Amino acid sequence: MTIMVDTGVFYALFDRSDIHHLDSLALLTDTLEGKFGAPYTTDLVVLESTLLLKGRGGPGMARAFIKLLNKGGISVMLLDDEVYAAALTLFDERTETLSLCDAASLVLMKRLGIQKLATYDERSFGAMTKQVIGRGYFDSLDETRQKVMSALDKTRATK
Repeated sequence: MTIMVDTGVFYALFDRSDIHHLDSLALLTDTLEGKFGAPYTTDLVVLESTLLLKGRGGPGMARAFIKLLNKGGISVMLLDDEVYAAALTLFDERTETLSLCDAASLVLMKRLGIQKLATYDERSFGAMTKQVIGRGYFDSLDETRQKVMSALDKTRATK
């Protein structure tokens, strides 16, 4: 059992004003606790996330993201030439709905048999992956777990 984590999930974790902030906090906490198996992301997602976080939130947000990745728990897969070529082909076929970053994630998911994707981008990934987890994740938790996540969020906000 494994899960691929997309850019929006990382971004919303660090942007407390994002509508999906609590979804990301709960989802990534559960992911790092092993609820979905081994978590993966790609080097392109890391690049996209750092650019987005730095551009919208400043260098501190980008550094906090890198610090999270350096703590471990989420494996970052590097694209090799074969995966990159397949991602370019998929991107070319679906340019209207996919970014190159999204195409690379989908190629790696297919090759590695990863069926779960943590994302808020249902438009891009829609019918291309079996199980999307993200939007409404916090609300799907029981009341006790929601209270734990809310308390964790308040603790993080004071740091």
